Amino acid sequence: MSAPAADPRRPELADVVREHAPYLEGLTLEQERVLQAIASCRTAALGGHVRRCDHCGHREISYNSCRDRHCPKCQGLDEAEWIEARREDLLPVSYFHVVFTVPAELHPLFLAGPRAAYNRLFLAVAETLEEVALERLGARIGFTAVLHTWTQTLLFHPHVHCIVAGGGLDPEGERWIPARRDYFLPVRVLSEVFRGKLLSKLDKALAKGEIRAPSGEDPRRLLRRAARKKWVVYCKPPFAGPQAVLAYLGRYTHRIAISNDRLVSLKDGQVTFRWRDRAQRNAPRFMTLEAGAFLRRFLLHVLPRHLVRIRHYGFLANAVRRENVPRCRRLLGIAPKPQETESAIAPETWEARLLRLTGKDVTRCPCCGVGRLHLTEELARVKGASVLPPRDRGP
Repeated sequence: MSAPAADPRRPELADVVREHAPYLEGLTLEQERVLQAIASCRTAALGGHVRRCDHCGHREISYNSCRDRHCPKCQGLDEAEWIEARREDLLPVSYFHVVFTVPAELHPLFLAGPRAAYNRLFLAVAETLEEVALERLGARIGFTAVLHTWTQTLLFHPHVHCIVAGGGLDPEGERWIPARRDYFLPVRVLSEVFRGKLLSKLDKALAKGEIRAPSGEDPRRLLRRAARKKWVVYCKPPFAGPQAVLAYLGRYTHRIAISNDRLVSLKDGQVTFRWRDRAQRNAPRFMTLEAGAFLRRFLLHVLPRHLVRIRHYGFLANAVRRENVPRCRRLLGIAPKPQETESAIAPETWEARLLRLTGKDVTRCPCCGVGRLHLTEELARVKGASVLPPRDRGP
């Protein structure tokens, strides 16, 4: 399919929100907050600062970012910092990529009670991997789990990506037990255990009232239909070394439902975006949706506030990582890394950190390329700026 004609100025998600979000009805408070953040990002509504070049006098106005995790313009530095922190945890072993997918029969429950459902999904995934690894491998493994909820066309499709070290500690923590380099755990066993655990946890959540029954649906009937299905757990071939793990994490951990570079045009109330057809070897495709429908699809992937979508388990769990990672290194025969004292670490500005992690120098003048930009003025927020009209709320 040939690409449709693009707008002279490539649209951004914020443009779609500003033009069409005011016409959406029935939004939750969290969805309204996310839309407002995206529309206000890097505009006068959030304030900013003025910088001037010390060489040519060029003056530049920069507005503040919203820092919302659903915003496609606010993930760069957070992603780079997160990847740097994870680099310290990598071990010289094989790493496997395991994907746990929620069947379509359970989607209404996840949409009806996302916080409770997502938390139980993480628990089911973690317990499945830990129990099957202890039984089949005899090891306590470590892994990172990342929640994704979308397809390439923005449909709802919750699944968890797990990056698992190929091996683990014995139950006493005195020996490293390696996994085979080309095989981790039997996916059939993983899928059966995962099915039982998730269905059981969702059933208990329904009994406690933590997930409300979807409109017009019998939740127990949904659970029974899902139980009769064959569930899919996919284990991809191992990564080609620790650096490939970092490259993967950089692409996936801070990804949002759609990035600005996938948007092709915004014209006559229609949004056109690119997607890749995995059934046809990732062939590029183009989809056009009415702007309201496009935003509705995007809003399916707004997570509950403060829900953690990247979690660590096993010997990588936050509570035990500092103790277990050095132990794993010692058992693998790796020399310990020298410890830096806090007094030896010089304070680092965000500009210096961005340059070190990404190579982007935001202090160099874009006009002359020689001088440096220095702060000369702070700009206050513009009060009362809102992309969404006030909503009538019930008592």
